[in-house]
Amino acid sequence: MPAAERRPLTRERVVTAALRLADRRGLDALSMRRLGAALGVEAMSLYKHVPSKPALLDLLVERVLAEIVLPPPDVTWDRRLRHVAHELRRVSLAHPHVFPLLATRVPASPQALAPLETLLGALADAGLDDGETLRHFWTVIGWATGALLAETAAATGAGAASLSIPADLDAAAFPVFARLGAAIAACDFAEEFGRGLDVLVAAVRAAATKRQARPARGVGARRRRPPA
Repeated sequence: MPAAERRPLTRERVVTAALRLADRRGLDALSMRRLGAALGVEAMSLYKHVPSKPALLDLLVERVLAEIVLPPPDVTWDRRLRHVAHELRRVSLAHPHVFPLLATRVPASPQALAPLETLLGALADAGLDDGETLRHFWTVIGWATGALLAETAAATGAGAASLSIPADLDAAAFPVFARLGAAIAACDFAEEFGRGLDVLVAAVRAAATKRQARPARGVGARRRRPPA
């Protein structure tokens, strides 16, 4: 294509090409040289649009998180929580090579923070106080990150789809593994993700119910004096 007919190079084009390259060949193959070649430009010209390779990786995270479709704000808290979790799983499986970035770096941008704001709002609307909201937020993030790291690694071939139980495992030393080994080896990621969500939603609901059942303390209530 003649130079005069080439589309102008923009940050949007750079990030789109980087995501395409990472999806096809993995993050290890994503270099400024290869990216420049894919765009038909010298690698140095990319730095006019992205200041560094780490900045490019942050832009990839933004792009992937921006694909998350947020739930309607008027649905119940548990439906919002489940929606965000399933959307995170959807975009992670759409870009499994990029997911390790999502697990280790979240840029402070509206596109990246919007799903987390929705999750925080869902937990607060469940009836948790700020401390409980934070604790359950990190529990959800930790669980989802671990579950999706395992699933995306299996999808890219970087990890196993499940535990592999040795055929000669000593049943006396590992009686539960011997009994459940076949079921463990047949892990269904989608089913287990849904089961994990059920457990987390139930835990949030129990914490909110416990908080609501606490007796309210009156402003003028007398406090017991400590013993002399």
